Amino acid sequence: MAASNDLAHWRGQIFFRLLQVVLLLGTVTAIPSALLAAREGIWLIVALDIISIAWIAILWKYHGVPYGWRVWQFLAVIYLVGIGLLLKIGPVSQIYMLAIPVLAALLLGLQPALWMLALATASLFLLGLHPDSSLQLAGMPDSPLLRSSIVALNFLFIAAVLTLSSAFLLRHLEHSLDRLHASTLSLEREIGERKKSAQDIHQLAFYDVLTALPNRRLLMDRIGQLLAAAQREHAVSALMFIDLDHFKHINDARGHATGDMLLRMAGERLVRLMRQADTVARIGGDEFVVLLAHLAQDMDSAADAAGTVAEKIRHAIARDFEIGDQAYHCSASIGVTLLPKPGRQAHDLLREADIAMYRAKAEGRNGIAFFEAAMQTGVERRLTLERALARALDAGELRMHLQPQLDRHGQATGAELLMRWPQADGTMIAPSLFIPIAEETGLILKLGNWAMKQACQTAVQLARAGHHFALSVNVSPAQFNQPDFVAGVRAALSEHGAPASALVLELTEGLLIDKRDAVLARMRELAALGVRFSIDDFGTGYSSLAYLTSMPLYELKIDKSFIDDTPHDASGTAIVQAILGMAGHLGLRVVAEGVETPQQADFLIAHGCDGLQGYLYARPMPLDDFMRWLGRRIT
Repeated sequence: MAASNDLAHWRGQIFFRLLQVVLLLGTVTAIPSALLAAREGIWLIVALDIISIAWIAILWKYHGVPYGWRVWQFLAVIYLVGIGLLLKIGPVSQIYMLAIPVLAALLLGLQPALWMLALATASLFLLGLHPDSSLQLAGMPDSPLLRSSIVALNFLFIAAVLTLSSAFLLRHLEHSLDRLHASTLSLEREIGERKKSAQDIHQLAFYDVLTALPNRRLLMDRIGQLLAAAQREHAVSALMFIDLDHFKHINDARGHATGDMLLRMAGERLVRLMRQADTVARIGGDEFVVLLAHLAQDMDSAADAAGTVAEKIRHAIARDFEIGDQAYHCSASIGVTLLPKPGRQAHDLLREADIAMYRAKAEGRNGIAFFEAAMQTGVERRLTLERALARALDAGELRMHLQPQLDRHGQATGAELLMRWPQADGTMIAPSLFIPIAEETGLILKLGNWAMKQACQTAVQLARAGHHFALSVNVSPAQFNQPDFVAGVRAALSEHGAPASALVLELTEGLLIDKRDAVLARMRELAALGVRFSIDDFGTGYSSLAYLTSMPLYELKIDKSFIDDTPHDASGTAIVQAILGMAGHLGLRVVAEGVETPQQADFLIAHGCDGLQGYLYARPMPLDDFMRWLGRRIT
């Protein structure tokens, strides 16, 4: 149907242009033709020229008349002109009769074209029988019947070839348009489904299912953005941690349906109090967080403004909640911290607000408390760690441990290299402490180069022991964005004789926020060498799926925070299923990290997860221990 509509539209456009051309050229040729015919006294030709031009002009002007009627009128003009010229001029005018079925095929279709072909052939035959006909040709028999038959049959042959060719060509065009429309509809459906899938994943990953408010992940992202902009804008903001007092009593006494409704209503009250630039988030249970952006230019003024907003929140929550036919009373304990603060990241600020909220609870609930803690101890410890990390890196004190990745059959298919910083007393400083320091101080570049060489060296040692699989190594955005990063990878591979296929570079989604084209070019250059890429902590950062089809990716790693909620939490489970399904459609391998329970493993295996990594199978371990672990798995 769509193809027929397109073809009809196309024919209408062709006919309109054809009328213009015929009217223009006809006018240019009709005037001298009529003058010559008038001089010779051939008044039939004069009349035909004038009438046909006028007729075509009317058809062109009144284009609101039904299409079919106008086309038949146009064909009638050509037919009458052709008959008149045949009678007065002779066989050369057969070209007009030839045009009738061809134009009918082009403008109307096969069946009308066949009728026009029959009419034109019959007209030629009958004109040839007329004794006054001018269809005499040199060398033709004197018999009118024989002469007419020869002329008509030859005309029929060439006219049929042209007519049928035009009709079949248009029929194939219509079929092609049908296939094109079908492909277009299928593609539009697939694109719609992918967009819907991306929207669903984004909604599940960054918004609370119950209240539709931003969740912890999105909140942390917005705090991070506010901290990043604070240095430019020199504005003070506030973070509030809000806990509903005695909510558990209502939830236990009246059931989860009532509790859920109260939470939704509390969230709506908070949203109505806030500006568009502020964020209201629910981070779990009866805990809400409010981020107040750009309150003032100094700490004192910002504290006054935050206190005013906190008091409004306290009063709003203290109003009764009408649910069904009953009223429920609730209050709020609110902890407040101001930002930015030196050395404080999003999680630090959230912890400060949480501590302040517990102080408000300890002081009798239904109150407000500001965080007040000395910062000097934390700053000094951070400086100490920074200096110690630089010394440890120069002295070769850092170590690489390996955590295996297994397939659904329990076979080791790879491993992730993880940095460890052992201390003299046998303890370890967690990477979550020293990696951020390395990123802020620039040590991450030196640390990343060391890790790349360790990965190549480890891959060669494993290969010599008969274990040929890829090793995943984390690459920081700062390291990847270095102009000589590709050359550094080549040098590390060459130095240790490791194949490029032995490396899987784990990148974060945020890498593509800036310098997207340069990042993609660098990735493609490395992919041409055989290096593969994985997106680490997928779904927690960049929150856009558009890059998946443009990047030369090998795998996605589902963040541990999603796996923690699986399979008991509906929201977390839905996110994991959505990621697995999307990755399957895109042909990407998926590794789930943080697998700690058999239930998590069974769920992931049942839903087609390619790789499993976590404490359920093994903790990160030194290379020697890892080889012994592999040996035990084999035996």
